[in-house]
Amino acid sequence: MLIAIPSIAIVGLLGLVVYLAFRAHGTPGGALTVGNFTSLFGDAEVWSVVRNTVVYVVVTVAVALFFGTALALLVERTDFGWARTISTAMVLRILIPGFFTAMGWIFLFHPRIGAVNQWLVEWFHLGGAPVNITSLVGMGFVEGLSLSALVFGMVSASLSGLDGSLEEAARASGAGPLTVLRRVTLPLVLPGILGAGLFAGTIAVSALDIPLIMGLANRTYVFSSYLYVATNPTSGTPEYGVPAAFSAVMIVLGVGFTLWYQRVLRAGRKYQVVAGKGHRPARIRLGRWRWLAWLFVLGYFLWSTILPMLMVVWMSLLPFVQKPSAAAFKIVSLDNYQQLDWSFVERGLLTTVKLMVLAPTAAVLMSLAFSFVVVRARHRFRMLYDLVAFLPQAVPTTVFAFGAMIAALYWTRGWYGLYGTLALLVAVTALTQIAFGTRMFNAGLLQIHIELEEAAAMSGASTWTAIRRVTFPLLRPVVTYTWLWLALLSLRDLTVPTLIGGQDTLTLSVASWTLFNSGQVGASSALTLLMILFMTPVVVLFLLLTRKNEGKAIS
Repeated sequence: MLIAIPSIAIVGLLGLVVYLAFRAHGTPGGALTVGNFTSLFGDAEVWSVVRNTVVYVVVTVAVALFFGTALALLVERTDFGWARTISTAMVLRILIPGFFTAMGWIFLFHPRIGAVNQWLVEWFHLGGAPVNITSLVGMGFVEGLSLSALVFGMVSASLSGLDGSLEEAARASGAGPLTVLRRVTLPLVLPGILGAGLFAGTIAVSALDIPLIMGLANRTYVFSSYLYVATNPTSGTPEYGVPAAFSAVMIVLGVGFTLWYQRVLRAGRKYQVVAGKGHRPARIRLGRWRWLAWLFVLGYFLWSTILPMLMVVWMSLLPFVQKPSAAAFKIVSLDNYQQLDWSFVERGLLTTVKLMVLAPTAAVLMSLAFSFVVVRARHRFRMLYDLVAFLPQAVPTTVFAFGAMIAALYWTRGWYGLYGTLALLVAVTALTQIAFGTRMFNAGLLQIHIELEEAAAMSGASTWTAIRRVTFPLLRPVVTYTWLWLALLSLRDLTVPTLIGGQDTLTLSVASWTLFNSGQVGASSALTLLMILFMTPVVVLFLLLTRKNEGKAIS
């Protein structure tokens, strides 16, 4: 039952979206039609959104792969050092909300209010702002920086588990460092890089934070912001037909890219070789290029995290947006914090806490059920369940949220109405987290030999007793790690709460976005910083647990 319900929900929501794509106006009771697809491919505005989405995703993936892979290679394949510090900083980078970074970049490089643009115009007497970070390429660049930490984690994992004998053999044959990198190392980790790119691209298509913060005011729409605007019009009746058709196309593309990636992954196994335990490749000596590596690392963290964070802090202390100056320092105050609508904040905090507790708990339970079936059971269709569990990673989260919104609007009414409720928000958030949970638990269960459970069974223990007394204690670190990670992702998420949340299910992220969208930039900055402060204890606990597990693995 625990695996059947989420499986039906995942497949059912995607099936509902496809079904609505062939119904007039995208409503369940609409007439059967292909007009939605005709409108989708014949509407110049929609084609503009398609082009924007392609450009945005390509720029995002390119930037994320460049910075993430470069940092991973620097840490894992050179003598640069500082591996633990950089890895910890990259984990923190993942957990920083995307809208937080977007706000900081707007304050830095907006063509009208950006501090750096204003300084450049003044110093060089330019006729206009040299950088427009709110452009499509600018949005993709900021999203790519945000996702580069995710790519770093995935590529680092591939590099750290890679046998270095082939690289050493290439060096012994006279190949230089760049040749070894191009001809040996990168082909070996190609599946990991492609997986990171696919994951980053899916998140970019789904994420609402940066498209809303940076593109909505300029009417620069990509798929996620188009879906938001189409389903939340400022006037008139929402039109769900074209969004449903657009979402159906994204489902097909998501599944297609997933199948293609799995094929590449299978092909990548031909590069696998067997190495001795503890084998490590010789690291490349940076020598006189070390200063360039330091410049790259410090520049990355300065521009991707530190400067945007400082600008958000600066704006939270001012009554209106202005660049740092001696005159501005004279009006710095804590008024934005003192004048926050604390009932508004309290409502967002209460929903956020509930979401952080309930959604990861549900996701962990469902993920465990999936993993036990896939890894331990001998069910003939177990790999089909694994594919179902992977769908929330392959298909944009916005599609699941859209399907859940339509289902709640049309098929839940009265006392069992789900639209705008915490139950719907928790359910959809948990479903979208199953993909990550199952990847973690699949790996964890594969490391626990089934002979331990069989030995308990031979001693008279039932299956449930063997799992409860043997498997679960060994799996507890993975469960705790996964739960904390999902809780932090629930806290920073803006996409699902924005699409299916209501006034009674306001989260801190939505509250911050609401203030920013209404022009209360200082109050939004203040609330975002309070949100980061609220995250800090959970982040510290997560890092301590990670370090503890790493220590056990090393010992």
